[in-house]
Amino acid sequence: MAIVNMSNFSLFTFHSERENLLHELQKFKYVHFSNLNEDESLKEIGLKNVEIPESLVEIDEEILKAKYIIDILSKYDQRETGIKAMKEGLDTYDFIELEKKAESIDYLPIYEELRGYNTKKEALAQEIQTLKTSIDELSPWVKLDTPIRNLYSFKQSEVYMGTVPKKLRERLKMDLLETKYTYFEVISEDKENIYVLTLSSKSEAEIIMEMLKNNSFSEVKLNIQDTPGEEISKYYEKIKALEHDVEECEKQMATLIDNLPKVEIVHDYLLNKKLRIMAAENFLRTEKVNVIQGYIPTDMEREFTQVVKSAVDNVYYLEISEAQRYDPMVPILLKNSKFAENFESLTAMYALPRYNEIDPTPLLAPFYLIFFGMMGADLGYGILMLIGTLFVLKKFNLSEGPRRFIKFFYYLSYSVIFWGFLYGSIFGGIIPFPIKALFNPAEDYNLLLVISIAFGLVHIFYGLSINAYIKIRDGKFLDALYDVGFWYLALIGAIGFLLPMVIDLPAIVKTISMVIMIIGMAGIVLFGARDAASIGGRIGGGIYELYGISGYVGDFVSYSRLMALGLSGGFIASSINMMAGMVAEKGFIGIIFAAIIFIGGQLFNLGLSLLGAYVHTIRLTFVEFFGKFYEGGGVGFNLFRSNTKYINLK
Repeated sequence: MAIVNMSNFSLFTFHSERENLLHELQKFKYVHFSNLNEDESLKEIGLKNVEIPESLVEIDEEILKAKYIIDILSKYDQRETGIKAMKEGLDTYDFIELEKKAESIDYLPIYEELRGYNTKKEALAQEIQTLKTSIDELSPWVKLDTPIRNLYSFKQSEVYMGTVPKKLRERLKMDLLETKYTYFEVISEDKENIYVLTLSSKSEAEIIMEMLKNNSFSEVKLNIQDTPGEEISKYYEKIKALEHDVEECEKQMATLIDNLPKVEIVHDYLLNKKLRIMAAENFLRTEKVNVIQGYIPTDMEREFTQVVKSAVDNVYYLEISEAQRYDPMVPILLKNSKFAENFESLTAMYALPRYNEIDPTPLLAPFYLIFFGMMGADLGYGILMLIGTLFVLKKFNLSEGPRRFIKFFYYLSYSVIFWGFLYGSIFGGIIPFPIKALFNPAEDYNLLLVISIAFGLVHIFYGLSINAYIKIRDGKFLDALYDVGFWYLALIGAIGFLLPMVIDLPAIVKTISMVIMIIGMAGIVLFGARDAASIGGRIGGGIYELYGISGYVGDFVSYSRLMALGLSGGFIASSINMMAGMVAEKGFIGIIFAAIIFIGGQLFNLGLSLLGAYVHTIRLTFVEFFGKFYEGGGVGFNLFRSNTKYINLK
């Protein structure tokens, strides 16, 4: 239950063996490559970057083709979605099974056939769109019942068709009154323009054109023969025929839907194949030899050595040594109990530990469990959580990540049930509690506040003790005394000094506590800034460190949220019950609405309570707890596998 011990390795193999080596290492999975391109000292001695083979371009093209198939066929996918899809889950393969399955699938003919249909479909769609645009252009002229070819066949007349802004309609009419041999008609209009037709004698053509220009005329040329209405009817007939062709293309593409699961397998395999090729970017080379460095879990050294040996036919040079504890580049892999591993996401959310630190996951898990339950604190809510998470875990085929997330709330449900039992709360009191509860939140809020602060004391002191443990483990005994021991004395002494103001205690307790507090504070002032260059700097820095005691006061008060959120959730639930009860008194219809209010309100409060408990417990963990001993900043161990989308890869 800790950070997995790591060993670093240096491996020299012939360039010709690299592809097979990477293939076998990807099966092995637990190898993290170091990027040697960042080490200038190695380049100074003549090592060069490894050239990525052209096969990477081919892999990218294959991935694009597979993605092309998936994107198109997904539109016709009839497989279950939503809850049913989650229940069925994704198919699971190990790497060897995935490789065999993917290499047995010839997806390129599917791609070519699908591309042909889709290209034809897109061309048809473009032609349909062109026809619709033509219809839109002709629609304003649909009332014109004269064939267009006839309008342009006059020898002694000129025809002008176009648009004029609506606001200039009357001015244009007044101008045209001055002509003798001109016919003018408004065919249609829209919000901004009128569509006009003028038929004029050639003798007045220049005058008419000048008038039209003065009225912002924009000429329209209709490149058709028949009337606009007849042409539009032809276009609609063409569109209908083209849409039928589109439907035929759709039907043909839909017949290929059975290939979708196969291509999804190919896609995820190709991603891993690409990762395998790109891994060489981390290596350096001589003319014939590749230089590879990285990390493996220490307990897998023998298995790793065997994989390398078999992959390169026993022609290699390999050095493996224990990773340096204070090396910031050592990748972090966590290994915890079945209970604690479900809380690893919280650690990762903050920051992975560095290799010289300890894994805080098993340390935070019990407190997170207790605090979450105290904030949720309802027997009914806890039972719903327990039933819901158990159902999902039993009935749903989940991948590792989602399964851990559900198990996380499964364990938390027990704490919510436990605290709900202590509070005697079942859905805010809608069901009478059969026995006397240990706490009555409406009356014992002061006691609950004291308990919350007491939890805070334990939590913070525990965090300080972990800090002391780390320093003692590393042989820094005096640092443990200076940075933790004196704070223990100062805080315990301060608590003992102030406690007699609240409860009756012998006078000697206050005296002893004051002495302890003074010793602790003096130690903080003298040694809190012990690295300062001068005595004045040490004292000044120590005083500033001692000022940090005010931060501890804020930390202790912060734990009052344990009481506050538990009470607020209970009061909201009680209010919902009260509203439902008032509505239920209105008769049969009232009972129906009361049921809706109760179910909807309680579900809303359940979500609100769980969200509040989740966020605020994280806050107590990250700020008050981690702030006492944990820095983080570790580099995650990159398994030699690509994240899959359509399958689960073991």
